[in-house]
Amino acid sequence: MLNRAGLRCLKPSIFKQTKSNLIINNSNILSVSSRLSKNNNINQSFNNGFLQSNSKLNSIISLNNNNNNYYKRFYSNENKTNSNEQVKEEEKTNDNSSNNNEEDYKEPEQSKGNKKVGNWLLFSCGLVGAMIVIGGITRLTESGLSIVDWKPVVGAIPPITQEEWEAEFEKYKQFPEYKRLNMGMTLSEFKEIFFWEYSHRLLGRVIGVAFFFPFVWYLKKGYINRSLAKKLSVVFLMGGAQGALGWYMVKSGLDEKLIQDRGSDIPRVSQYRLAAHLGSAFVIYMALLWFGLGLVRPSALSPAMMQKLKSAMSTLAQQKSSFTIEKMKKYSHQVSGLIFLTAMSGAFVAGLDAGLVYNTFPKMGHQWIPDDIINPKIKPAYKNMFEHDVTVQFQHRVLATITYGSILALSAFAYRGRLALSPKARLATNCLLAVGTAQVALGITTLLTFVPVSLGAAHQTGSLTLLSVAIWLLHELKKLPK
Repeated sequence: MLNRAGLRCLKPSIFKQTKSNLIINNSNILSVSSRLSKNNNINQSFNNGFLQSNSKLNSIISLNNNNNNYYKRFYSNENKTNSNEQVKEEEKTNDNSSNNNEEDYKEPEQSKGNKKVGNWLLFSCGLVGAMIVIGGITRLTESGLSIVDWKPVVGAIPPITQEEWEAEFEKYKQFPEYKRLNMGMTLSEFKEIFFWEYSHRLLGRVIGVAFFFPFVWYLKKGYINRSLAKKLSVVFLMGGAQGALGWYMVKSGLDEKLIQDRGSDIPRVSQYRLAAHLGSAFVIYMALLWFGLGLVRPSALSPAMMQKLKSAMSTLAQQKSSFTIEKMKKYSHQVSGLIFLTAMSGAFVAGLDAGLVYNTFPKMGHQWIPDDIINPKIKPAYKNMFEHDVTVQFQHRVLATITYGSILALSAFAYRGRLALSPKARLATNCLLAVGTAQVALGITTLLTFVPVSLGAAHQTGSLTLLSVAIWLLHELKKLPK
């Protein structure tokens, strides 16, 4: 850069030349500026034209968008109509399929209801079985006469306070059992025998409730047909009568006159009424078990199994075997009847305390038939079978031996035709033999040990178990082809 001193030193010619150059440059700059302004005008006009074209294009695009929206709405409405029709068709298809499914599952629903009813009947059967066992313990502990009145509703509430217990004990003291057998019994000892009789009666009430309300419910739901409803109604009425029969039995041990009429100084219930009470309980138990098994395990075998069993029967017929299904059913019914009859003779043994007269086996004392088997004071003589303790024990031994022998014979007969029996029928036959053998051994042990409460209760439970297996066998034989 030149300062002012430097400029002064320059020559005038050079200065002039420089000035002229500056003027030329300025003119060039002006010309360029004019050109740029022209270009700006051109650009401005171009931009204006572009903006106008762009606005026209936007209007065209907006018009096109409006047309597109119109067609979209049109096609969307048409698609909605088609989709609605398709949905309706699918709903109709689903409705038809659901109806078909309901028809297909109608039978499983019925079988499901049958299973519910069957399980309820088997549960009720178990309660009745428990009541039979507790009743046996009540008899063995001589607790049956501890409650001297019968109050079906109010009696469900036991004594609670000390005053209530003492009042209950005072009522018991007024009757023959306390005066002749339990004189001097304490209140705590009375509570022990009261417990068993109260438990026995309370369980009877529980069974009534557990049977009645489900029965009404299943009947309302349509799970129980008319035929079964009639049968179960009879069972329910028998259960109600069982309570009255139980009190009728207890009353025979509380009445002084009835005790004297039996010619006994020992206050105990009538063996006839005891057998009737036990027999009625067994019948109710068997009915519930039979109906329950029929619903839980329907009487039907697979076609393949039926064909196999028929083929086995044909083979046995060709071999001239004496085995037939009809004979097997007949013999099984006879064995079941003998088991029930032997159990009822056991009720007379319990009612007369006949298990305590001859505690030897196999002989009664030193004889097969004791000399005092007939009591001449009992008239007519046939009443010895029900009223003389020695005769009652003897006939129970004989019946038990015959029953066990018939079980052995049935098992041998079933083994001969085992190929014509279903696996469950063979299993039931084997269980019958096993339980029968155990019951005989238990009965002998109970006799030799002077009938302790534990073994006596187990022996009665064994008779119920043996009868249950016999009913199971009959149910399995019912499924077999004739």
